[in-house]
Amino acid sequence: MKKYWPLIRRCIYVSVLIIFIVVFAILKNYPDICEAVTRGPSRVYTLVMSKLSNILPISLTELFFILLVVGVGILVVLTIINLVKKKFLIALHRFLEGAMIVLLSISLYDFSCECAYNRKAIPLPYYEGEVERTEHVNIFNYFADDVNACVNSLEFKSNGDVKATLNFDEIVKEVKKAYAIIEGNDYYHSHFGNAKPMASSFIYTEFQITGVTYSPLSEANINVLNTMSNIPLTIAHELAHTKGVMREDDANKLAFYVCLNSDHPFLRYSAYCSYFYQIEGMVTSYYLTDEEKQDLHKIDDAFYKTRSYVYKFWQEHDLLGDIGDFINDLYLKMSGTKEGTSSYQGGTSYEHDPLTSKLIPSLYQKIFFEKYYR
Repeated sequence: MKKYWPLIRRCIYVSVLIIFIVVFAILKNYPDICEAVTRGPSRVYTLVMSKLSNILPISLTELFFILLVVGVGILVVLTIINLVKKKFLIALHRFLEGAMIVLLSISLYDFSCECAYNRKAIPLPYYEGEVERTEHVNIFNYFADDVNACVNSLEFKSNGDVKATLNFDEIVKEVKKAYAIIEGNDYYHSHFGNAKPMASSFIYTEFQITGVTYSPLSEANINVLNTMSNIPLTIAHELAHTKGVMREDDANKLAFYVCLNSDHPFLRYSAYCSYFYQIEGMVTSYYLTDEEKQDLHKIDDAFYKTRSYVYKFWQEHDLLGDIGDFINDLYLKMSGTKEGTSSYQGGTSYEHDPLTSKLIPSLYQKIFFEKYYR
């Protein structure tokens, strides 16, 4: 009987981990519990891990997954070898060890962030007042002038992308500085996870993935082979995850809000490159006459060249895009986001009321309006 105790212990460990995962799968259906876990034990855990992760400048997430794949792979091979040799007890030991590693990884992920997918709505200051059609030109010109100001403050490559004048750590510093706009709101973690460049960026580019946040290590991993104009917004998005904002559409809106209100032209330009079309949608023939359109301020051609470059860049790096989208879509749906990857577009839809000829604004437009009317 004594020789079976190690096996019994392993079975107990596996059973406990399975129970933990099942319990969390049930609890994350209740928003109040999710809010309490995210603001409580999960927040403390990620704070500790962010400090530990900060010890080394390299991506611990990449290192962890390499070790995870290698370690589990070895245990699988040993299990098969022992089964072939009919050493069934040893094979069962190796199998249970592999199961413990995988289940522990899942448990830590569940504990650190899964509940955040079903917490309360993100408290962004959307503008809820009436926006008259006559204001559309003024609003467009306000932001068009700022786009031009950003263009005049930046340097550009011949292909249209922004020329880097800040290194990675300096961009992260500026993004964290811009996050001061939400400081004091207890909805968000008071700490940041660590933003780190990925050595495997070349792989993620072909998957069309710009960043990955691994909550158990409190790390925001950034694909540095992204277009430079999108780097600040990507960093802001991944850091949003480390502050307890896990839903992708919420992380997008928070990143946009933070960058749009930054003092640094590079961050604002990054926000405009992704979402200025929301302002352009206000000055179509639905709302303006040809005469009114003549009052719109002209935007520097450099801006359109940047956006064209971004589009072409991702068209040229689509080797594994469908696979990346499938994996991400599956992960998001398993986390409770029913829309999957389509959730990234959450809050971007705006409509035209055919009876009143008024704009029914999107959440992004309401963020633009909040800054304009502030």
